[in-house]
Order: sequence, then C-alpha cells, then structure tokens
Amino acid sequence: MKGKMMKLVALALVAVFGGIFTVSSLSQGNDVAIGAAYCLTGGLSDFGSRFLTAINIAGENINGNGGLKGGGKYSYIVRDDGTNPQQAVNVVTDLVNNAKVPAILGHCSSGATIPASAVTVPAKVVMISPSGTSPRITTLQDNDYVFRTAPSDALQGVVLAKALFDKGYKSLAIIYRNDAYGGGLAQVTSDNFKKLGGTVTALAAYEDGTTDFSSQIAAASKDKPAAISIIAFEEAEALISQMVKAGVTNFDGFTDGTKNPDLIARLAKVIDPKLLEGKIGTGPGSKPSAGFDAYTKLYKAKLPGEDPFIFSANAYDSAMLVALAALKVQQLGQPVNGENVRNQLRFVANPPGDVVTVNEWAKAKAAIDAGKDINYEGASGDVNFDAAGDVSGPVGIWSIKNSKISDDQLCDVDLSKANPNDAVKCSKS
Repeated sequence: MKGKMMKLVALALVAVFGGIFTVSSLSQGNDVAIGAAYCLTGGLSDFGSRFLTAINIAGENINGNGGLKGGGKYSYIVRDDGTNPQQAVNVVTDLVNNAKVPAILGHCSSGATIPASAVTVPAKVVMISPSGTSPRITTLQDNDYVFRTAPSDALQGVVLAKALFDKGYKSLAIIYRNDAYGGGLAQVTSDNFKKLGGTVTALAAYEDGTTDFSSQIAAASKDKPAAISIIAFEEAEALISQMVKAGVTNFDGFTDGTKNPDLIARLAKVIDPKLLEGKIGTGPGSKPSAGFDAYTKLYKAKLPGEDPFIFSANAYDSAMLVALAALKVQQLGQPVNGENVRNQLRFVANPPGDVVTVNEWAKAKAAIDAGKDINYEGASGDVNFDAAGDVSGPVGIWSIKNSKISDDQLCDVDLSKANPNDAVKCSKS
C-alpha cells in the first residue's frame, strides 16, 4: 500500500477500534454491532480507507448524541475484502456465521457485492453497498436484502457516452476490467454512444490482476478510434503508462473507479502531465444541499485539505440508514436482526416523515422515540430506495486540470427517454 493510503487506513482503524467503537462479536443489550466489509487493500484501496473515515463520522454523531435505545452503542466489525470476489465471500461468511451481524456495509465493488450476496441473502442479512454500481445488482434475486446508496451505472453510462460524443468524438474504443462493474458500464456506454450516431470500434476486456495490457491496447487502437475510454480501478496507472509507452495517447473518458486524486497525482509523475490535461470522466455526484455541506465540514475535519472522496458520502449515508432502521426496530420492541432492519429501511429513508439530515441524530432519535416517521435526506442526496433497493441521483462530469480533478457538471438522467440527448440534462457544478 502507498504511504498516504496506509496513513488513512491507520487513522480510520484507530477510530473504529478505539474509544466509542469497541468491537464485540455479538450485539448485547441495546448495543448494535454491524459489519463493514470494505476494500482496504487491492484495486480500490484508496476508496476503502475513506469509507472507514465516513462511517466513523456517522458513528461519532450517533453515539455522541444519545446513541440507540437507552443509550445503546453503535459499532462496526471491520473486515478487508481485498477488492476480491473470493475474499469478499470469505469475510461476509465470517461476519454472518461468527459475528452474527444483522447488516453489512459493503462492498466497494460490484464484483465483490454480487458474490457476497450469495452468502448474505440466504442468511437474511442486509447488505448496503456505497459504490457497487453495476446494473446487475438491480436484478439480483435478493429477497430485498441488498441495497445501495449509489446510483446504477445504467445512469453513468448514458452520461459518459454523451459527454464523449459532445466532446467531438465520433468513434470510440473501450478498455475495461472484466467484472460486473466494468462489463456493465462498458456495455451501457457502448450502447448509448451508438444511439448518438457514434461508432464503437472495440470492447477490450482484461482480467483482474493483469499487469501486461499490450493485447488490450493493440485491440483498442487497431481501427484508430478518435478516443479510447478507460474503465478501471488503480490498475489504470499501469495501463495508461503502457499506452503512452506504445505511443497511444488518445485515451479519454474515465469513470468513477478512477476518480481518485491520488491516482491522478501518481499518473502525472510517470507520464507527461500534459497528456492528462483536459481528459474527462464521470461518476455519481451530490447536489448542493445542507446535508452535503454539513458532511463536507465533518469530513475535512478528519482529513484536512481533502475534499470528500467519491462515494464517501454514500458510505456515510449507508451507516446512518442502518442505525436509523435499527433504532426504529428497537422502538417497536423487536429484535435487531436482518429481517427487521430490512423491513424498516424504507420507512426511515423515504418520504413521508420528518426530514432529518447529516449531523441530526438527536433530532431523528427524538422523532423515532416519539413514534414518528422520518425521511432521511443525506450527504449524497435524498437516498430514497425503490423496489429494487436502488437510489436515483445525479451523475457528475469531471475533468483533469493541472493534474487535479475538477468537478465541472452535474447531470440528471431520465431513463424513460431512449435518446441520450433527451435523457441527459446537465448544469455547471
């Protein structure tokens, strides 16, 4: 792991395992311990450390403002899924069978979320991913136990296709990681680029763990597309470095998996930073709101000088929603198990009800204790779960300027409209 990331993980783990976050194997009395299965190592390790910071912010707010019923503590049992499907299955098996948690916050990737659900769903354990965006998650046969606080790539792919076409590219190749995330997003992007009148010359997949990308680079550049989109995680550093070495510099069109300031800074050191200038990307965004403003202040207090990392607001919201649902279950006099938490999630997340937002645990607790309905509007947005456990939300368009990420536009997507020109409406961030 890189030095900065190791520091972030260390800070987050100290917060989780120290002080108010004493971890127990089972919830006792009014205390509730839930799982947090994040990518602390592997291709999304920069993400996982920030997610721990985000849920720790939520936990401090909850436990510092009355906690659960009767002052019960809310804590996390943290596990590292390694951004790896098999490791994800292993850690949730431990959390389900040994820790016996009612809910798990995770995973970072769709490629981990989907196989892990094969363990959590039969066990009737809720799983909420802050960043699993594959369209395949929508159609999981999950008995309503899998939720996510980030919008599906069914939205992001439309925005990415339109952003690239509007930039003047009429032909496109896509290099993507061959998993649920990469495959789903590549297909949605390709389909919508064609709807706009563009030509997709190649879809070049690579497996997780690939270090030599020469065959994918050759396949993507063969027919000389105007641009080559990259759908990747941290391996984008090696991929793009090898592209530049091969004389292929028309890469453009990044996604949420590479919206990582640490990654961009590393790339700018191994290739000519001028080659990154003006490149664009997409990723779920947050509309300006009181909740996002409050979260930003709390996040920067933990990580001074850093703006909220992509999906960290979604991680915060997932932790808050499970806590709210658990409190509602306690208020009803029921055991805090996965089935009861699942049954209350929409009642605390969706309207109608008293609106509560970030850093308003005391207000939410008072309303629930009084038997009132609440409507949580969080750091990442409204967080209203539909029948599939999905949320809607805006998709941002970002660019690289002076080797830094710039959030430029925020787009709403209406999937009822077939033409991306009609479906996507953007405004300046």
